[in-house]
Amino acid sequence: MQPEPARTTKSAYFGLLFLAAATLLCEVSLTRILSVSLWYHFAFMVISTALFGLGFAGVVLGLRKKAGLVSARLVAVGAIGTPVAFICGYWLFNLVPFEPFSLGVDSLQWVYLPLSYLAVTIPFFFSGLTIAAMLTRHARSVHRLYLFDLVGAGGGSLLVVFLLPLFGGSGTIFVSAALAAVAAVLLTAEQGKAWVYSAAGVLILLIVLVPFADKLIPVRVSSNKMFGKVLADPHKNLFTTWNTISRIDVIKYNDRHGVEQRSILIDAGTALTRMAHPQTPLDELVPGLSDEAFFYGLYQNAHSLVVGSGGGREVLMALRNGASKVSAVEINPAINHLVSEKMADFTGHLYQDPRVMAVTDEARSYIRRSSERYQLIHCPHTISNAAMSSGSLSLAENHLLTLEAFDDYLDHLSDDGLLLITRPEAHLPRLFVTIRQTFELHARKDLAASVLAWRRPSPDLSFYAGFAVRLKPFSLTEIQAFVQVLKANRLEALYLPGSTSMAPYYDLLTAADPTAVAVPFAAILTPATDDKPFFNRRVPFSEISWSDLVAVFSRGQGGRMALEDRPVAESALLVLLLETLLVSLLFIVFPLIVFKRRALAGSGRLRTLAAFFSLGLAYIVVEVGFIQRFTLYLGQPVLVFSTVLGTLLVMSGLGSGYARKFKGTQAPWRACWLAAAVALVTAFAAPLIVGWTLAWPGWLRVMMAILILAPAGFVMGMPFPLLVRRLEGSYPERIPWAWGVNGFASVVGSIGAVILGMTLGFTAVLIFGVGCYLLAALSTGKEFMSLPSS
Repeated sequence: MQPEPARTTKSAYFGLLFLAAATLLCEVSLTRILSVSLWYHFAFMVISTALFGLGFAGVVLGLRKKAGLVSARLVAVGAIGTPVAFICGYWLFNLVPFEPFSLGVDSLQWVYLPLSYLAVTIPFFFSGLTIAAMLTRHARSVHRLYLFDLVGAGGGSLLVVFLLPLFGGSGTIFVSAALAAVAAVLLTAEQGKAWVYSAAGVLILLIVLVPFADKLIPVRVSSNKMFGKVLADPHKNLFTTWNTISRIDVIKYNDRHGVEQRSILIDAGTALTRMAHPQTPLDELVPGLSDEAFFYGLYQNAHSLVVGSGGGREVLMALRNGASKVSAVEINPAINHLVSEKMADFTGHLYQDPRVMAVTDEARSYIRRSSERYQLIHCPHTISNAAMSSGSLSLAENHLLTLEAFDDYLDHLSDDGLLLITRPEAHLPRLFVTIRQTFELHARKDLAASVLAWRRPSPDLSFYAGFAVRLKPFSLTEIQAFVQVLKANRLEALYLPGSTSMAPYYDLLTAADPTAVAVPFAAILTPATDDKPFFNRRVPFSEISWSDLVAVFSRGQGGRMALEDRPVAESALLVLLLETLLVSLLFIVFPLIVFKRRALAGSGRLRTLAAFFSLGLAYIVVEVGFIQRFTLYLGQPVLVFSTVLGTLLVMSGLGSGYARKFKGTQAPWRACWLAAAVALVTAFAAPLIVGWTLAWPGWLRVMMAILILAPAGFVMGMPFPLLVRRLEGSYPERIPWAWGVNGFASVVGSIGAVILGMTLGFTAVLIFGVGCYLLAALSTGKEFMSLPSS
């Protein structure tokens, strides 16, 4: 006979809520911090490994000597250890000098790699151990516990929006640890006052230390990033701030003329934008002579749109070259605040000029809502190496250069309007095939006479290249003038109208099958789309070789350029997939084989594991798909993450609470089918609703997104607690295993969803997620459902 589950108190419910909030806050904050410390791709790798810590905790719980009721002491130990683990793990990660791009040249990095993984796993292991212990100890209250767990997780995902700008990276980790300490105070109540006082002491200490967190444990910036020493110099690093999009640093330096200049570093050097600094009043500036400035000279009083205005350099260029109106769209509010307010004196009060309209928004959403038409749309080097995570799990998405984006651009150009894009040279072939297909969709002709391409000379692929397309052909006079501008700026032409010998670009515009054109470097010759927005990809997974992997992890100080000329994202995902499989074999499969006679004795064990694995896979995969679906709709990543993840988690919690009303052995089976059906309907209905309501004001779009996602989130929260309730009435010792397998599936699903999205698109991701719910339904079939009801 199994022991009676413990009575669940209010302190247990609210303790779990605070613990879940602390865990999600820590996870999301670490994603941002590790993007600064390393590079986004490796931050994703470490965080995904940390998710494994949550699942492995369940496995450890299942290996107790005595199966059955979990003691209050174990819950208390896990609870009070969690805030300590948050700080110790974070300290250890910043202590270990892990340099991912040096793995191929420094053998010691292979020692630092697992240490870094261990450091990030520690907090989630302790948190997962406590949560798994709570679910096992209070199995009969699993519906309400799951409700508090998911509502807390949703709240934690929202808190990061407010806390990161206030406390910075390290400070937010300390705040998350303080929340975990609050949970410890509540969860140690059963063990007596001494435990409660100890947890309260930890809480008070953490609250006192929050203002000093950045000094106690500063974020270690990888030496592979070129600006580490500059960022550490208070005389050169003028300003630092955080938000959920990035960390922003402003550094100063002198140009060759001795004039002070300033640049904005994004995530400690992943990207950089120079700040505008006019030397004379704006109305006294003379036209520039650069390659980009040339195109403003083709129009009188041009109305221009700058996509990704950054530090305002291109806005200043537009004004000094005669633009009568400039719409400057920048997604990062911290950057716009710097240019328009905090450092307005340095930028010549650029954004206070009546000709400039500065907008904080995602550019595609802004363009879709705009009814204006522009003579020139300027997209300056808008490289995005970072993406949303921890629930968002997007990898190097770029909606600014998809086929649909080009369609939007052309729709908002005047009859003779021009689209100007600067990118690394390696991206030019994809720009050519994208504009070709866009012109074909618009039934436009004369494309070969309407395109220009050039680059800065380099022995290899150049990091700077330009691409311009106009809705009417360039004249011979204009082409000749542009050639002179290129010579004056020491640039070289790659494609000029009338030059049929400029391979491969002429062939990409005119060949019957552009995908068959031979390009002298790696390139994907099909357009990126909103469903598969990975424009920066150049190598399919099937073509990645061992030499590519070695080259990616052997770049050392050339790490930043490796992001442009090697398949870094794909390599990181493949390494992560291999690492996850190895770890899972060691810590999940091996224990299952060794200890199956204990916790997995009896019938239905394979169905049990399959059901919980499928549910974990289904939830994370559908979550990733929905986050991508709403990226354009909500514009700013902050809103996307907060709205989508928060809605799904909170509504899943409410669904879990409601599911306790379901009775009978068929309840889990029905819940899985219901989740699959609602997720499928939402997946195909959402794009239609988004298209109809994209022009709505921002707050209305947020409300609509919540309404769209709420039904799916509600039903997606039902299957897990219903299955746990079934186990509680028959094999309660399997509950920790269910937790471990479910957590492991989340890691596999996060990796698989990104790989599938990069390969087939996110519609395929959502369909795959629906299929996982159906697999879970099949796994709860006859043998599983024959277990006695609770």
